[in-house]
Formats: sequence, structure tokens, C-alpha cells
Amino acid sequence: MNCEAFLDRLYDDDVRAAGRGLVALPPDLRAHMLACPGCAAAYHAACADDLLLTRALVDVPSPVWCTEALRQIGDSRRAPWSQRLATVNEAVIWGILAVAASQILGGSSTSAFVAAFGAGGTAALLLPSLTNHWQAVRRPLRLA
Repeated sequence: MNCEAFLDRLYDDDVRAAGRGLVALPPDLRAHMLACPGCAAAYHAACADDLLLTRALVDVPSPVWCTEALRQIGDSRRAPWSQRLATVNEAVIWGILAVAASQILGGSSTSAFVAAFGAGGTAALLLPSLTNHWQAVRRPLRLA
């Protein structure tokens, strides 16, 4: 087996099930991973991405969190269009900042970036105090 064939099989159902510990890794892939550290790293990264996505899909927010999120969304609909635009702007900015922070902390997968963006945007919507802090940071510094 060569690296191209290995990477091609990386997201097959049997390999993903092996990454979750449900079945044994196919022998041809296991043999190639022992000989090729690059493919072994790719396998472990794919397993980590799969675990992250699985946890994100399985974790269900509490009813209290859902109620609060819906209340916040409902409140923003009654706001004028400029306030809604500002709210979306803040959510996007915090999402981008979260992606940058995850990149600095060593995140390198697309699913990690999507999760970070979602978490940053949600934090901006659900925690208005974060936007107040961001407003303070964006103000120009005045030197005495």
C-alpha cells in the first residue's frame, strides 16, 4: 500500500470505526502506518476530527440554554435593523477571534475552526458583556 491509497481509505467506514475503537484497523493500513509516520499522523488527526464531530453532534444543550438562546434571538428581532447588523457583526468578529485563538493554540483541522467560530459567535450573542469588553478594546488608545 502506498500513501495515496492510505489517505484515500482514511475516511472509509471501516477505518473510521477502527478509529473509534469499535473494530480492529485493517491489517494493510496498520502495516503501512508502522512504516510511514506521515500517514500515522494523518490517521490520528482524522480520528481526532471524527471524535470532535461526534461529540459535537451528540452533546445536546440543556433546555435552559436553549430557552435563553431563543430569548436572545427573539430580543434581537425587535431591535432596529442597525442593531441587528451590529449584533451579527459582533458575532462574526468573536467567531473570527476564536478561530485565530484556536490556530495559535495548535488547532489545525477544519472541524476545530468551525467549532471555534461557532463558540465565539455564540459567546458574543449569549454574553453581552463580551461585546462591551470588545468595544473597550476597539477604542483608540489615548496617550497622556
